[in-house]
Amino acid sequence: MNKYLIIIALLFIGMESCKHEPDAIMPVDKRLDLVPCNADSVYFYNDVVPIFVNNCAFSGCHSPISLSDYNDIINIGDVTPGDTNNSYIFSLLVSTDINTRMPPSPRSSLARSEIDKIGKWIMQGANKNACNDCDETKFTFNANVLPIIVKNCTGCHGDKDPSGNISLTNYFKIKIQVNNGKLMGSVNHANGFATMPPNGKMPDCQINVLQNWINNGANND
Repeated sequence: MNKYLIIIALLFIGMESCKHEPDAIMPVDKRLDLVPCNADSVYFYNDVVPIFVNNCAFSGCHSPISLSDYNDIINIGDVTPGDTNNSYIFSLLVSTDINTRMPPSPRSSLARSEIDKIGKWIMQGANKNACNDCDETKFTFNANVLPIIVKNCTGCHGDKDPSGNISLTNYFKIKIQVNNGKLMGSVNHANGFATMPPNGKMPDCQINVLQNWINNGANND
């Protein structure tokens, strides 16, 4: 069996459709000491995980939990810190062969900016790191709220086969879940609500940004 097939076989061990489950991973802010974000650095939890979850967590491929696990990404993806040429998962992302590239056809390949970000993270040492990119005093929809939801939710709640038939890809769809109370019930992991995201509760700051936006009228601003 060639190396590609071995990697794919290992990745498919954790294969499952995107569905909500009990918490499996500690929240980022309980797992690491968050440092202030540096514009020249790429952070695993802030930058890399959202790319993998939003592009690869779909039915018949990978679960959002496995794509959020640092050891899985490093070991199963055969990542060599500081060397994209010898990091197998990176070679799959840049492959022009539709039979080997990830995400697989008919899905589109990653955007060049996303590939470059993952490459930069590898070149910077492929660290298990995170930074504090949250400011509770800033809560406009497009600049602050939507990025939080994209990072944490659209891997399961995109436009294609969304979990629970709930899509969270634009203001109007998100506002429906605000009005019925499901958005905050889910992100707070309240009793009676599906937990969102399924791989661990969002950092408190991000939850507060969502709540502050809602308290301010949940405007499309």
